[in-house]
Amino acid sequence: MKKQMDIKSVLIGLLAGIGAMLAMGASSSAPTVGRYQVGGTASQGFVIDTMTGQVWTRFTPSGSGTSDNDFALSKLRENK
Repeated sequence: MKKQMDIKSVLIGLLAGIGAMLAMGASSSAPTVGRYQVGGTASQGFVIDTMTGQVWTRFTPSGSGTSDNDFALSKLRENK
């Protein structure tokens, strides 16, 4: 059994596929790479949002232990 392709149908399908790919590429926005920068020293840490300029900082004096009481607790919760 020999099937023959209609050139008009092939061109319509090809153009529809290309159009769909262009529409998807134009609508999706790429994630901002490198937006947040992290740095610090032994006792101070910074997170900088390079897009807005906002800065978060945390200072912990040396030898003071953990600053977050819940940090050492288990992060998994049991289902009851």
